[in-house]
Amino acid sequence: MAHRAGAPDAFPDSNFLGEGQFDLRAICADFARRERQVRACARAEGLTRREFLETLAAGAAAAGVVALGWPTAAAAQGAAARSRVVVVTHPEVLVREYRVNPPIVREMLDRALVELTGARTEKDAWRTFARDTDLLAVKHNSIGAPTLQSHTEINDAIVQQMEAQVGLLAERIVVVDRRVPEPYRDFSDPFTLPSNGLVTRLRRLYTDHATGIVNVSVLKAHYGEGLSAAMKNHLGSVNNPAQYHGWEPTRMPRNLPELNALEPLRTKTRLCIVDAIRPLYAGGPADEPNYRWDYRGLIVGTDPVAVTAVGMRILEAKRQEAIGKEWPMTAAREMVAYAQGIGLGNADPTGIDLVEAKMG
Repeated sequence: MAHRAGAPDAFPDSNFLGEGQFDLRAICADFARRERQVRACARAEGLTRREFLETLAAGAAAAGVVALGWPTAAAAQGAAARSRVVVVTHPEVLVREYRVNPPIVREMLDRALVELTGARTEKDAWRTFARDTDLLAVKHNSIGAPTLQSHTEINDAIVQQMEAQVGLLAERIVVVDRRVPEPYRDFSDPFTLPSNGLVTRLRRLYTDHATGIVNVSVLKAHYGEGLSAAMKNHLGSVNNPAQYHGWEPTRMPRNLPELNALEPLRTKTRLCIVDAIRPLYAGGPADEPNYRWDYRGLIVGTDPVAVTAVGMRILEAKRQEAIGKEWPMTAAREMVAYAQGIGLGNADPTGIDLVEAKMG
């Protein structure tokens, strides 16, 4: 049975989280513990927290990118390959607080896909990303519900348009986050991420069943220096997300790109949609109203690195506006740079064709 977009939770199994899965409060507590460790190390070195993190980042960069066993960007897609990213905004997408207008969300997606593909019609644009024979997995992000999740109206619009424009039956669209229905919920054989030797397993939905993946994430700072967007979204797809955590340069800035570079995710991902309707520019992963603002946008592309990098720059611009000086997301910058270095996608603006579509 497929899990339809917007459907209530039909899988209340208390063990669904699996090994290492934390709820939001546990994640926050874990990051608070790590933050205390970082600050203690900084004091011991006679540095500020930011200086300490920058020193770690510089050391990791000087060490260079390790050989990872998958193609470099040049080998995989040609040295001149570029990424196209569309940022579409609409002044009327928000109804009140976090609630959105569903028809406008659908119009924004239609416009984004036309701009992304250069197709003449919406139907042609949608047909670029799926066939009526596909089994499509839509991986959204619900961990910050109800006020810091990717809007379920995006999932609904994907299902509606895949039915209407592509002819893909709703029963062949599986909309999931961490709760995954049978027969898709089992975990795969292990993969080993090369930098840290981290052993992880993906849901068999992605390895064995789905022929295509749509990655629907939410744009938010993650414990200040890190970033939750397309690449981090797949921590909901593994058995041991707790083992990935920590924004030290050798942990999540490498673990997340290496996760997304695993063959099933890298080759099956058709589309990345980052919900930037009401982003969180500082703090995180829990909601913090003082750091929210109404951007009213979606970031859409096929390259998870490029859409993440564009989202990061949107957040950094807001951070600078908030305090009147540069406020970089140090760990997020390390992550997208490393992702580009292993050939996963483009992080450098010179490799990204950015299209801004202002609606309304």
